[in-house]
Amino acid sequence: MRKIGAIFGITTLAAVVFSPLPAPAFGFRLGPLHFGLPFVGHHYYRHRLYMRANPREAPVGPDDIERSETASSKGVTLALLYPSTALPSVLENIFFPSYSSPWPFDYRVIFTTAFGKGSRQDPSLCRASFDPGTIVGRIGNEVTPTADQSRLLQRLGGALRVASGYLERSCPQEIPVQPVARLQLMESQLEELTMALNIVRQPLLEFEQSLSADQQSHLPIASSQGSRRNQSQSGNIASGCSSSSAIDWSINEINQSVQPTSAQYDALDDVRRSFDQAARDLEAHCPMTIPANALSRLDTIQTRLDSTWRAILAIQVALTNFEAELNDAQKVRFDAMDFASR
Repeated sequence: MRKIGAIFGITTLAAVVFSPLPAPAFGFRLGPLHFGLPFVGHHYYRHRLYMRANPREAPVGPDDIERSETASSKGVTLALLYPSTALPSVLENIFFPSYSSPWPFDYRVIFTTAFGKGSRQDPSLCRASFDPGTIVGRIGNEVTPTADQSRLLQRLGGALRVASGYLERSCPQEIPVQPVARLQLMESQLEELTMALNIVRQPLLEFEQSLSADQQSHLPIASSQGSRRNQSQSGNIASGCSSSSAIDWSINEINQSVQPTSAQYDALDDVRRSFDQAARDLEAHCPMTIPANALSRLDTIQTRLDSTWRAILAIQVALTNFEAELNDAQKVRFDAMDFASR
């Protein structure tokens, strides 16, 4: 029921922003699922983007954009609990890939967030720290839009505001202490981020389709279209792909903390197999290259969010089954684990 209410909330907000321009039907995804919804559109840091007023006269440099930093509390990454803190970085990866930030939802982050005791509910993290006007202004300076294109660009800016407001209203009222319950929250929050990005999809599509080839050539593109290794070094959406060492690390932490009996090792082996499967899914959807246009980068990010959603769900189910095999003393040690402090 909460999700149905959220869907109608998006519809109402989008109608206010988009009503002057009718849009074809779209849908939104909940994890790997997809639901259609008519008349809205198609189908994971705290920072602010600062751009110069005329980037053509003065090229944008590192000092013009305040680098995205993962919101954290005593070593706990909070992007999976408060997706509003990740939204500016995600949008940076979509619109300005030359200045993109590291992927905030990798395998290790899942565990440091689920097994991290330093985070409590913090209302200050509910609101995305960015101004959609800076994105609209930068794009407008790059492509010099016509009057009709300017209206489409303003509509895109309105969609960015609606997406940010939606995530603010989806802010968690409390942060569970138990790891499995926290994984459930993380799963839900990734759904919210995916739904927020779906608000942006149709206006972005219509704006990009309105541009001439010359205008499209002026839009920001990735500075490197090379290998995954090069992109990982520059810190963008293709980073954080390898999980093999993190799997060993997470299993070793559970083993040392819980101290399973010989009869429980089969259950721990089942956990490892589930972790391996989740990690393979994450790596399979890790981009080899950064797409050249913003809509394709949005598609890439949403596909990666879907794989992260599935990984969290698989890890959650595996740990729930494993915890059911533990005695009371082991359960206490399991719930008390703090991966973020290691």
